[in-house]
Parts: sequence; C-alpha cells; structure tokens
Amino acid sequence: MNSSLEIAVLLLNVANYFFVFLLIFNLLKVNYFNPIVATFVKIYKPISILGIFPNQAVNIFIIAVILKLSSLFILFSNQYETVALIGVAAIQTLMIMLRIIFFGVIGGVILSWVSPERSNAFIELIEEISHKALSPVRKYIPSAGGLDFSPLFVLILINLLESFLADLLRSIV
Repeated sequence: MNSSLEIAVLLLNVANYFFVFLLIFNLLKVNYFNPIVATFVKIYKPISILGIFPNQAVNIFIIAVILKLSSLFILFSNQYETVALIGVAAIQTLMIMLRIIFFGVIGGVILSWVSPERSNAFIELIEEISHKALSPVRKYIPSAGGLDFSPLFVLILINLLESFLADLLRSIV
C-alpha cells in the first residue's frame, strides 16, 4: 500500500476518534463550558447541519461509523463484503467508545487518590467522565466503609461488553 493511502487511513481513524470522543461527551452530557469540549463542539457545529436524525448522538455515531467504514474500505475492500465491513466499523466504534470510558474511569479513580487542584481542563474532563460513567452504578451499590466499589463493577461490565463485541466481531469476519 502506498503512503498516500496510509495517510488517508490514519486521518480517517483520527477523525473517527474525534467523533467517538464527541459521542461520549454528548451521551454523558459533560460540561460544555470546558475548553476541550467547547473546541470539539465548535469543530462539529458546521458538520451538524448534515444530520439526518433529530438525535444528535445518533448522528455523531453514524458519522463515526462512516469514517471507520471508509478506512476499513480502503484497507479491506477487496477481501470482505461491504455489509461485513459496515458491521465491523460499527462494532469497532463501540469498542473504541468503551475503551475510552474504561480509561476515563481508571483515570478518575487515580485522580481521586491524588486529588490535584482543579486548574486543568483535561483533569476536570477526566473526573467528569469518570463520575458520570459511575453514577448509575453508585445508585445501586453503596460505598462500604468509605470504599467505593462502583469503579470495579463498571470496569468488569466494560470488559464483559468488550469481550462480547470482540466475539461478535470474530463471528462477522
């Protein structure tokens, strides 16, 4: 494969990650006044006009899948059918989203131990992603003696979902 196709695949994958981050910000309803999130939203705003569905999260997910599909199509169009590549693109996009949330939760747990000053927008974003990902589980699992076990359950759930998606991906390909 020549270098221009490799660069195109790399750019498509970076754009896919951009939209996955934007999808996470949208689904978790993070603080849109955070400078990092505001930059993502500002870049997405002109693209949002092309939205087919009234739900913004669905539009962002579709754009992310299309970008991933484009990179997979460049790499594997002569080996697999288009329908299989669409399934692979959707599953890989979901797996990327789960992996980002996984590392966000781990980062939030580590930051809760260290407790730095909240002067950094990136640290605030990690803590917010972690808190919002853990809050549904914290409703049902109370802390025991000051220890919060909700990150453990969320990380196990994410790993179970990732293994399910990996099995699904292996059955497609």
